[in-house]
Amino acid sequence: MTDTQADDHVQAAAVQAEHAPAVLSNRLQYSPAWGEPYLGYLLLYRPAPALAAALAIVQERVLAGEPDLRRQPGSALHSTVGFLIPPFARAEDADDLWRRHGPGWLAGIEAAAAAAPGPLRLSFRRLVATDAAIIAVADAPNPIAGLRDRLTAGLDLLWPLTKGPLVHVSLFRYRQPLRDPAALLETLGAMDFAIETEIDELLVVRETTFPLLDYEVVHRVPIGRPVR
Repeated sequence: MTDTQADDHVQAAAVQAEHAPAVLSNRLQYSPAWGEPYLGYLLLYRPAPALAAALAIVQERVLAGEPDLRRQPGSALHSTVGFLIPPFARAEDADDLWRRHGPGWLAGIEAAAAAAPGPLRLSFRRLVATDAAIIAVADAPNPIAGLRDRLTAGLDLLWPLTKGPLVHVSLFRYRQPLRDPAALLETLGAMDFAIETEIDELLVVRETTFPLLDYEVVHRVPIGRPVR
């Protein structure tokens, strides 16, 4: 096991250990907002086709044991780099805030992304069930952390950029109690996969339906090269 794999194993195991008691006792956060209007401005990346296809296979394997999970559609798979205006902001405020602050934030995002030495490389090999979602966790350390540090330093945001340091893609959310929580955790822990991806572009999006079921791309930000 390499040092990176060891770091990743420790991180994923710690997150799973934190959430295991809630999952095992079915004390879950359900998703009543699924498919509902949910306005916010996010900075994220969408999986490349190869990563999306690999994650779809993982989703099928998980659904074999827990078919009632809410599956994130392939068109909505994403990883949030940061919340520019979190979706909990009132709709009339979010668009107004974006009109006032968006141009300055975009300039800062472009500068932070251009400072990367090149496309960002991530590896996904671990699944974790939190009390709110089942997620694919990126190996740590990874270059998203440095990007987030530059964004935090360069943007005068009104909210924290992220809810935590984890880099992940949400694969499922919950609609009801799990059929067999212990079996789910065993399945996730034994899942054997290794998915590598390269990110050369970030998206600034205006999300209108949770969880990213509908959105519009406001701006595309290249990574590792200046905007032309």
